[in-house]
Amino acid sequence: MAMKEAARTSILSRRWRNLWKIYGSHLDFDASETMRLMFAGVKERHVEAPKYRDWVNQVLDSHEVSSLERLRIAFDLGGSYIYATAVDKWIDFAIVKRVQRLEVDLTAAAGCYTCSDSLYTFPSWLLDLPSDFPSFDRLTALCLKSVSITEEDLAYFLSTCPFLEQLTVENSSSLQNFRVSGQSLKLKHLEIGYCRKLQNVEVSAASLVSFKYAGPRINICLIQVPELALVSFSNQYCEKFIINSPSSLYLSRLEKLELDLRFTGSARCVGFPSNFPEFSNLKHLELKFVAVADESILFFSSIIGASPGLIKLTLKYDIDWATRHQTLSNPEVFRNQGMLEVCEKEWEEQARRYSHKCLNVIEFVGWAGIKTDVQLANYLLETAISLEKIIVDRRIPRYTRTSWNEELCPMPGNREAALLSAKELQRKLPPRAQLIIV
Repeated sequence: MAMKEAARTSILSRRWRNLWKIYGSHLDFDASETMRLMFAGVKERHVEAPKYRDWVNQVLDSHEVSSLERLRIAFDLGGSYIYATAVDKWIDFAIVKRVQRLEVDLTAAAGCYTCSDSLYTFPSWLLDLPSDFPSFDRLTALCLKSVSITEEDLAYFLSTCPFLEQLTVENSSSLQNFRVSGQSLKLKHLEIGYCRKLQNVEVSAASLVSFKYAGPRINICLIQVPELALVSFSNQYCEKFIINSPSSLYLSRLEKLELDLRFTGSARCVGFPSNFPEFSNLKHLELKFVAVADESILFFSSIIGASPGLIKLTLKYDIDWATRHQTLSNPEVFRNQGMLEVCEKEWEEQARRYSHKCLNVIEFVGWAGIKTDVQLANYLLETAISLEKIIVDRRIPRYTRTSWNEELCPMPGNREAALLSAKELQRKLPPRAQLIIV
């Protein structure tokens, strides 16, 4: 039963009235539908934010369970000064209930991150209470989005929360340096995104399994992370990662690598090196990008080929049709096509150097059925001798509210042509391989 349904039942029945007050230990104040309507302009924040505040206050004031497994706050409350007292109260409630999983997400309804210093500031004074007061000693997961928090406060959580396994910080306007270190750390999952003043990240955590970063080019040092299996980079830092071709011990242990290039414009503008350091243990590679219509993306063969044990390849992309039209109508741009054709021939030569003997599953999400994806698909079908399945999804991944969450939308343009080109792949499949078209 959802929380709003539980509230409605308490109104309808006296017998339920006290039961919903102890409605378990999971409080998820989800208002995603209201947020969607705010983004669409149907509802206004100055009307909905007070309603959300009153809803949360009403539930927390009547909640009688002694402990709490999860508290999730997720709403666009606008300026921090108006609702800071209310959010402070909610976090204080979480401390008193010795919450295990706490999420405070104040991201704008549009999903954009502001660089304003008016973000809600995490109440440091709640961390300085006497030792006989309740604390975050049972906390296992902390997620703060569009909440300004200092390096000192994050250090507090890392040093005094012995069970903390998951930490997410997005759009903090005050964070400049972030260091994670300690032999007793239980931290397994770390996500940092869009902290615009952040300059340095240093992580030394023996239990760390996944690390995700989205944002500008900064200094990231991952040391003593023997269990690290998943790394995800997005935004401008992703471009730095590719161009610098880093060689590090943790790369050789990775099992999954996610690279999101959609903020860099066309993927070919990144300048993929012809030789990557080997990802000897990589099993799953996921690439998100924008590609110009009818231009080759065979330059991806260098990073695919650097993963000899790759089992699954996922490509999520959007086609830039506008740039293609400008190229055909602008003589000056059209002359530069000669240079692009030279590059494409070099990419074809580069691709011939690789074979993908372990590749079992290939997934195209955003399939348009044009040269851009058909050429790469044909290349992979020729070189992936162990292929078991190829998935062709004509829907396009779009952002929802954060960089790591997305929804699939119908593709623009000719869906039937995309379907026909996808069916053509059937003739080229290896024996026993399966084609799935969505």
